Amino acid sequence: MTAVFGARILYYSLFVQADVPTVVRANKIPAMRGTIYDASGRVLASDILVHQAWLDYEFLRRNANDKEIETIFKEINQSFGVEVAELYGHLESGRYFLLLGSRPTLDELTRLVTPSIGKYVSMEMAIQRLSFRDYGLGRIIGALDGGGDPVSGIEKTYEDHLTGKIDGVIRRTITGSERIEPVNGNDIYLSVDMRYQMILHEEIHKATERNDADGAVALLFESKTGKVVAYAGSYDWDMGLLGVFEPGSSIKPVIFALGLQTGSVTMESEFYCAGRIQPVPGLDVIMRDVEGQRHEDIAFSQALVESCNVSTVQIGQLILDNIGSNALRVELDKMGFGRKTGVDLPGETDGLFAEVRQWSLISPYQFVIGQGVGVNIFQIARSLNTLAAGGQLLVPTFVNALAFGTSIQPVLPKVESVLFSEDVVNAVAPILEDVVGEGTGVRARVDGIRIAGKTGTAQKATVGGYSDTDYYALFWGFFPADEPKYTLMIMVDTPKAGEYYGGTVAGPIFRDIVRRIHGVDEQKSIIQGLYSWKIPDMHGYSMRDVYEIADLYDISEVVVHGTGFVIAQDPLPNAPVDDRLEIWLSSSRSD
Repeated sequence: MTAVFGARILYYSLFVQADVPTVVRANKIPAMRGTIYDASGRVLASDILVHQAWLDYEFLRRNANDKEIETIFKEINQSFGVEVAELYGHLESGRYFLLLGSRPTLDELTRLVTPSIGKYVSMEMAIQRLSFRDYGLGRIIGALDGGGDPVSGIEKTYEDHLTGKIDGVIRRTITGSERIEPVNGNDIYLSVDMRYQMILHEEIHKATERNDADGAVALLFESKTGKVVAYAGSYDWDMGLLGVFEPGSSIKPVIFALGLQTGSVTMESEFYCAGRIQPVPGLDVIMRDVEGQRHEDIAFSQALVESCNVSTVQIGQLILDNIGSNALRVELDKMGFGRKTGVDLPGETDGLFAEVRQWSLISPYQFVIGQGVGVNIFQIARSLNTLAAGGQLLVPTFVNALAFGTSIQPVLPKVESVLFSEDVVNAVAPILEDVVGEGTGVRARVDGIRIAGKTGTAQKATVGGYSDTDYYALFWGFFPADEPKYTLMIMVDTPKAGEYYGGTVAGPIFRDIVRRIHGVDEQKSIIQGLYSWKIPDMHGYSMRDVYEIADLYDISEVVVHGTGFVIAQDPLPNAPVDDRLEIWLSSSRSD
């Protein structure tokens, strides 16, 4: 501590090096870390310079008697609030230095240092890191340990870029002073937008409580660039990056696309769904559709709209017959399953995807319906996003630009590979819009905004097989469907409030987030397109929507059959308004 050793420096300067300017004090100016900004230029993390007062116990022990120490400790207590007993405890422990306190300016700190304690106290400049941690931003930005070293988040990934380069110094001599400015760290401009981050954070926490779930995660990013706009979870740890879950039926769009890409199927392909299928003859393993559904004759596109498991398994069989197990493993690996995405947050899991030599006879047919493969939210979302990004597999990133001194360099989108041709993307994308318009994803609809997406309901794997009670509910989609701007993935872990399908649990979360992003009022969304003289088409509406419409039309009697969302109604759409409304609901089409 330079103030304490000032007398020694003075002696050395006067009697040893009398031919050079006398240095009576030198203060280090710490180099600051770079500032982290959000996409709109809001400061998320920055350093501030503070002035600290340090008590030099070793100098105190050698130069002060017991009475003087008592007086000094009382004055320290009055100025800095440190308890006298604590000060004595450190004295007896043999401690060398103790931080008494810090203030933003040297003048404020100097006023606290009385003459009695001044010669035992060194005042130094130090750095304090301030970070905005609300709305889950703390998990993205990361943190520093007590020594100023990064331990997580962007702070850790970009440590070399952010860290201060060279400390400065102020040297005071008898004849004047010299100041050498520090070389500070470089700034980072994130793609994360605080407004969207707040929306995701609030909606995910509300949904977790509403569904009595173990937790939930949401990831929003730019469809064409892979730049993360918001990322939030309701866990007390980073489940989205560090956890692994099975994607269930949300994987089906890329399986259907793979079928087309490899020439294993065509858009004209048709299948027969008896509600169940035995993929491997002689092997006692039966794969079924949700709640015993039988689609019977079903076309390629409608199989995806209805999320037909039996048809998907048949597509898997055709792909396997066409290219073989090894090539199938290669193609799924290209999609990013079983390996890191390269996202610039530390600690990402690899996911789970076995090598071909570890497959059982049934494994390939499980993979195509999202079983037996483990993903984190970045892996499944970026794989599906190929259908919104023209077939490109993008590397997700949280950073828009990096500063190098006064120069700012944009971080360009990174394309890992191209998975699907333009023809395949143009064929599958409209089907995904139908999933939301008329299929299992109707609960994600937002009037006036074209949305494409896919639901997923994944049974949780247990030691003895798959659970009959615990599920992951998922919804993935992009919008606007005709010119994708954003891609959004929702995962809800073990909803226990009654519903558990991806369409009925995760779909409404997707819808509510999109509404808030676009500023669509919920009531206006329901009213839009209604006419006082005819009943609207309520297919896919929730019970809340139905009752609001009944109020608008002054319908006195509403008769409800089942639970979930509307699949039939009486009076029929566009019929004259009646005093009585009867509706039938179902959640069976919500996988």
